[in-house]
Amino acid sequence: MNEQTPSAFGLPDDQRPTDVSFGTTESVQSSVATLVTGGLPLESGLRALSEEAPSRRLRAALRRMSNELASGKSPDEVLSRSQRGLPNYLGGLVRAGVQTGQLGEFLEQFLSSVRRRRQASRSFWRMMAYPLFLTPLVMLIATFALAFIVPQFRSIFNDFGVALPAMTQLLINLSSSTVVIGLFIGIPLFVILTIAILTIGPYVPGHAMRLRWFQYIPIIGTPSRMRGLSEFCSLLGLLMSGRIPLPEALSMTASALQDANLRQGARRLAARVEQGETLEAAALGLPQVSAELKSLFRWEPRGAAFGDILMRAGEVYSARAQVQAGMSLIFLQPLIFVGLGLFIGFIVLALFLPLIKLLNELS
Repeated sequence: MNEQTPSAFGLPDDQRPTDVSFGTTESVQSSVATLVTGGLPLESGLRALSEEAPSRRLRAALRRMSNELASGKSPDEVLSRSQRGLPNYLGGLVRAGVQTGQLGEFLEQFLSSVRRRRQASRSFWRMMAYPLFLTPLVMLIATFALAFIVPQFRSIFNDFGVALPAMTQLLINLSSSTVVIGLFIGIPLFVILTIAILTIGPYVPGHAMRLRWFQYIPIIGTPSRMRGLSEFCSLLGLLMSGRIPLPEALSMTASALQDANLRQGARRLAARVEQGETLEAAALGLPQVSAELKSLFRWEPRGAAFGDILMRAGEVYSARAQVQAGMSLIFLQPLIFVGLGLFIGFIVLALFLPLIKLLNELS
């Protein structure tokens, strides 16, 4: 971005306050005043941010702030009052933006991280849609074939007294009432279990550990892990760039993370750093912290530059999440269809082998 051109929410660098004391009312008023006199359409920026906010509560808070600004209330009054109604993370981000005089830029960066998270989530669920949809479909096809098609052929074979190959005998055994009833029960159970895992699973104890196990499954788990890493690095990087103390920044990041495994890890990191450990030392022995993050944590002594490093890493992990999801989809599509083809081929071959043998004997 050109130094003299404001961003959608930011100001030219030469109009940003460079020496802002943290936490004082005068500094808040001075920073906000500088933003407004510089021509920043803060209410428009907050309105745009609310359209892509990840939660209903956050959207409502941002719209309220935008409406209050549009009605003529002073920005420092709106921001100071609204921080109490904001989620913990965004309240800290607003505070960091006021502290550094880069509120607009921080809001813009936050909006970019929300967009990346949504794109990564869409890519992940596009990948997962195939197995989640086709698994009950395959079970339904199998149930239909075993319940209605195989019994008709079984009657024909019994009438002609044909000696059945092992493959055909296996198929007939699978068409027993016990198996068919089990499939009829299994299909709705699979659907109900899938819905329960997606909706209730995050609220059942042990969700962080289950998610961690899932994320280390090759092919399907990697996109989810990359998405979590992108979210963690982007959110923590913003607060570090805003000079928020590390323990507090980790706690705020934990409150905003959707990845349960990293949320648990961020809270444990915050507790250890609060006790005086370095971030790199605090990550040792924590299963929630992957090797990728541990390699990034060694840059913590660089101070404000550490925030930039984290944000750049967040962008890289977001791109990797989408690439991995695309590769997983490319792998899963043919795998599922090959499996479905083999199953249908097994049924056709098992049913027609005795008929071919019968025709040869009759000829």
